[in-house]
Amino acid sequence: MDDTCDFLVVGAGVVGVTISRELRRRYGGRVLVIEKEPSAALHASGRNSGVLHAGVYYQAGSLKARLCVSGNQRMRAYCRERGLPINECGKVIVARTVEDLPALDELHRRAQGNGIEASIIDAQTLRELEPYAKTTERALYVKDTAVVAPQAVMGALLEDAQKEGVGFEFNCAWEHTETVGLARTARGVIAYGHLVNCAGLFADRVAHAFGVGGNYQILPFLGKFSQLSPQSKIQVRGNIYPVPDLRNPFLGIHFTRRPNGEVIIGPSALPLLGREQYSGLKGANASDAFSMGKYLLRLFIKNRDHFRSLALKEISKMTKNGFYHEAAGLVRGLEPEDLVVGKSAGIRAQLVNIHTAELLNDFVIEPGERSTHVLNANSPAFTSALPFAEHVVQTMELERQG
Repeated sequence: MDDTCDFLVVGAGVVGVTISRELRRRYGGRVLVIEKEPSAALHASGRNSGVLHAGVYYQAGSLKARLCVSGNQRMRAYCRERGLPINECGKVIVARTVEDLPALDELHRRAQGNGIEASIIDAQTLRELEPYAKTTERALYVKDTAVVAPQAVMGALLEDAQKEGVGFEFNCAWEHTETVGLARTARGVIAYGHLVNCAGLFADRVAHAFGVGGNYQILPFLGKFSQLSPQSKIQVRGNIYPVPDLRNPFLGIHFTRRPNGEVIIGPSALPLLGREQYSGLKGANASDAFSMGKYLLRLFIKNRDHFRSLALKEISKMTKNGFYHEAAGLVRGLEPEDLVVGKSAGIRAQLVNIHTAELLNDFVIEPGERSTHVLNANSPAFTSALPFAEHVVQTMELERQG
């Protein structure tokens, strides 16, 4: 399949699909998305919990804060407009110990700085919102958090993009760059005017082939979920989250009620030795294992963002008892038998600066020659997808004009 297009988008996750649609709307011409899998959203975009974050975690003024707040409003409206499943019961963030309270208050300040409807509540109000949630002294209620069905949203976005004239080629992996303007794929050479790298777990490899993002490496983290047994007495109406460690980008194990009524618990955040190592050693390979192991060791030794304590805590969650202990800190009366096998695990593509051993929190987008590279688009990228796509394309427009 030798082909030609104005814009070539690598990756059909939520970022690739929404950017392709925005490119088509703004510039017209031929927009082509290539995806190595047989269909869209088979990785992070289709395997996440479906939570639409309100924007409470992000520093005011950051790209994530601005795009998450707007994205939450627009994605909720999109789901209503398209008749897609959505649970709009909000979220409570609870303090497990007195030591969590300063961070809880900081989250409240961030919410106020980002213009989010969030309020400090006492234990009685918490019981009215989430009867089984428990906290120390007070909690934070975030009204605009919602939960959607990721695959349903992705199906609608894909349908929209195709109706608007975006082309898709599945089972078509990007392999390397022949020269600027020519991409070698598993199905032949594609000539393009501008390439947009939305390759998720492999975004760093694509960027490095363009001489972009040499300071960065993608590290994969496995997010495993359990499910609340239908026989459990525990009731969850919306979302019950712990106060996170604000020094790193992971939010901790939490309870989420999906639109179909299922309650999932998770995810963990276990560092992996393979980019698609979803179960056991399947998906691990020598090349990834060496590369990942090297950078994980540096992170562990340097201990930036308290990575060492994070890693040890996540390793403890690998056991059923460790996972249960984390979950039991959020609700009253949880029993070990309440946790049953959950939905498919997902893998977070977390960007790290290999020189400073720093986990990158904000979105990272880097320009290259006739190319744009989305290097860090983890949570809340699904929530932020619609304005994020506009932001990326606007950045490209400014670059083109310059």
